[in-house]
Amino acid sequence: MLIKATRTAALGFILTVTLTTALGCASGGTSGVSLQDEWQLGNQMAAQVEQQYKLVRDPAALAYVRSVGEKIHAHTPMASMPFDYEIVDDPAINAFSLPGGHVYVNTGLIGAASKADELAGVLAHETAHVTQRHVIKQLQQQQQINTLGAILLGQNPGALQTLLAQVVAGGAMARFSRADEKEADDRGLEFMQAAGYDPHGMLDMFLRLQQEEKSRPGALERFFADHPMTQDRINDIQKRVGNASGVRDEPGFQETKQRVGR
Repeated sequence: MLIKATRTAALGFILTVTLTTALGCASGGTSGVSLQDEWQLGNQMAAQVEQQYKLVRDPAALAYVRSVGEKIHAHTPMASMPFDYEIVDDPAINAFSLPGGHVYVNTGLIGAASKADELAGVLAHETAHVTQRHVIKQLQQQQQINTLGAILLGQNPGALQTLLAQVVAGGAMARFSRADEKEADDRGLEFMQAAGYDPHGMLDMFLRLQQEEKSRPGALERFFADHPMTQDRINDIQKRVGNASGVRDEPGFQETKQRVGR
């Protein structure tokens, strides 16, 4: 037992030193944390989501959302990495993503969308948060890399729960900088257009949610905690979509909305 404990402690020390040293040389980037470590972290967090949240298991609805997500994912720089798209059975209008390719959309958001390109816009934005590694960037900026090492080794389940709560509930970790949100918008627009969807869908969805918040203050508190909306951001998306075109709606979306949207 002593040998096993010593070996585990040594592994923890090596992982922490490796991550800390690499990140110190990364000049503000995330190259010091390997994708393998990031995907391991994401899988651990996704296992907790599975235990703590009710996920939709409607085969047709899940197949449609995953098909839209995969079309988008296929046009990202991480197309060779495994991604997963899930539906959370929750009437709150929200969506979130975890490191390692895990993207979630609430039934409430599906119900709030009116067309396929609006759902695609949200999935593309969340996918971009993953491909641009924004959560890992936040960990680095908040100097929580030591915590990451402990989580990966299964030595700090409390820290894993805290990190998950911050991301899902719109805590500090989910409040990306304006630069991160703009990057998720920009790359998301590229991804969804490459997948064949009209990028106006992202703009339409954000405008729809902004109007919903005005008519029902607090109704989208969690969404806007994760995705702060400013007029500058709206204007920037408007300029970027220009005269672009693509798929605006499809039967699969309307069927999915009827099955699970609320």
